[in-house]
Amino acid sequence: VAIGPDVTMESLIPVIQKLQDVFQMAGLGKAPVDLPQLVVVGSQSAGKSSVLEKIVGRDFLPRGNTIVTRRPLVLQLINTNIHKLGGAEKKEWGEFLHRKGERMYSFDKIKREIVLETDRVSGSNCGVSSDPINLKIYSPRVLDLTLVDLPGITKVPVGDQPQDIEARIRTMAIHYISNPNSIIVAVSPANADMANSESLKLAREIDPDGHRTLGILTKIDLMDKGTNAWDMLNGKVIKLKHGYVGMVNRSQADIDRGKTVKQAISDETKFFRSHQAYRSISHKLGTNFLTMRLNNILVQHIKKVLPSMSTKISQQLQEKEHKLARLGVPVPPDDKGGVMLQILLKYSKAFADSIDGKLTNLTNNDLCGGSRISDIFHNLFARSLHRIQPFDDLSDHQIRTAILNATATKPSLFVTEDSFQLLVKRQIARLKTPSVQCSELVYDELRRIAAQCESLTPDLVRFPELKQRLSECTLDLIRTKLEPTKEMISNLINIELSYIKTTHPNFISSSKAMALAKSQAQAQGSSSRQKDLLATMSETFSTITMSGDDKLPDVPPVLRSQDISNYDKGMSETRIIKTLIQSYFNIVQKIIKDSVPKAVMHFLVHGCRNSIQGELVKRLYKADMFEDLMSEEPHMRKERDELVKVISVLRKAMKVLKVVQDI
Repeated sequence: VAIGPDVTMESLIPVIQKLQDVFQMAGLGKAPVDLPQLVVVGSQSAGKSSVLEKIVGRDFLPRGNTIVTRRPLVLQLINTNIHKLGGAEKKEWGEFLHRKGERMYSFDKIKREIVLETDRVSGSNCGVSSDPINLKIYSPRVLDLTLVDLPGITKVPVGDQPQDIEARIRTMAIHYISNPNSIIVAVSPANADMANSESLKLAREIDPDGHRTLGILTKIDLMDKGTNAWDMLNGKVIKLKHGYVGMVNRSQADIDRGKTVKQAISDETKFFRSHQAYRSISHKLGTNFLTMRLNNILVQHIKKVLPSMSTKISQQLQEKEHKLARLGVPVPPDDKGGVMLQILLKYSKAFADSIDGKLTNLTNNDLCGGSRISDIFHNLFARSLHRIQPFDDLSDHQIRTAILNATATKPSLFVTEDSFQLLVKRQIARLKTPSVQCSELVYDELRRIAAQCESLTPDLVRFPELKQRLSECTLDLIRTKLEPTKEMISNLINIELSYIKTTHPNFISSSKAMALAKSQAQAQGSSSRQKDLLATMSETFSTITMSGDDKLPDVPPVLRSQDISNYDKGMSETRIIKTLIQSYFNIVQKIIKDSVPKAVMHFLVHGCRNSIQGELVKRLYKADMFEDLMSEEPHMRKERDELVKVISVLRKAMKVLKVVQDI
């Protein structure tokens, strides 16, 4: 809402008054936004009622020796001359919001209605309530103004009032003055110590710097002889941004003698003009100045906060409409099957789109859906495979032992293929664990996608039983697809183990392996271990010969390959086998790296993606299940009703604010 320079109190205050009516009539409990308003606080005997009656110019408030104002009174003053109310410019009347459209021309009747309405809600024995009474007073003698008169702060419970009556009233007052758009009107008797003023202490608690507080000093005429309120009025005792206004109230004796409000205002003016301490500032004291001051403060405050308030109402309207859209309209009994089918189709499509990378309503920066599955294949699984080396847990000694065990009693001219197959199969089998883990990671990701798709199907929130059953069906489907996937992966490994294809075009030939082993041996030369072994063998042979005993020594209980093998030949054979193992293992590793993701995609990912819709419809779309699965929780229906009410109120508020925008 853009407020132009020509917008005045004639348009601003009525706008806020209309908003107050809209919010109060809606019965929301709390207004959607904090409205600018003047909140009057003070102790029970501070003279609040007298101040309000002088502002109105009429006796209209109940009076008594105990607490009288027991509910907040939202008092809206409307000048009939300014607003040209169809020939009623010279008349005065009141209208209560709870009796909308009924004009009360008798102010005694207004007073009685306040008592009756207070007793209706708060009881007749001095109980209090935070539920406000809204009263409009139309008069040619008032300025447009809105005030909230709160129950006076009392220390001692009376009648059937609860023992915590003071705390209750303070809580109510704090609720109203905590509104950052409110102006606190703190009423204090001038003939009491300001340091003990209940209204100022309360105001300073919420507004410690006094930026939105106006002080009213009542009973100035009753101050001790020789004292005056000059220092208090000029902010030298407690400073407030909006300053202080002094007042002279009617006493109960004045009221009993029939002194009218009009006479009281006249006497007040004479008092300030004639009093030595106040005559120089008399134009800033009294009822007339207070009314204009309150009007000016309220208008300026409204101008200040109205744009942000309008923005907040607009934002809340959009937010509530979005929430209502998510809740959806109530489902007719004969359409529950159709609505359920649409939900199942939406969920299935979201699941498939997430896998295919077609989701467009994701705003986070993390990988999701199909991209995470791809990351599992090309990063996690690939790295896991590459970490498995051809000779992990396979030493040269173990290789040599396998060669000798394969040759047994037969001396060999060449490396046996049996030892190669035995060893390479052992290493290939190590690829199974990371391959199975790959399928389990994708399984977890599909479960994650399923949960994500629930949030991407807003209608599921409305039907908790359907959401629960849909989730169970989806997880069951994913689980059933995992087992054949694992079985296929095991088969892929077993296929490689069942047939070692030494004719594979990428497999190194035996001649090349032998040539490579020979070149490695020549590069390394004879080792010291070789020399030591030859020396040991020579010594043993000499010992046997010198003894002249043809009997061979006993065979050791444990015979190791290095103790009986020809060293050069053993090293050469080991190198050849290692070359063959590395060549073939690398071939199989690449095959597994390529085939496992394909198996996972076919059996698990596409298996779920292609069958989820049919599975959900098959298991859930049954006429005898519609009633249970499509039942909303009671709080959902209640929330929808409340949203409809709030949206209606906010739309009315926007319509009211448009008046200011069009000026």
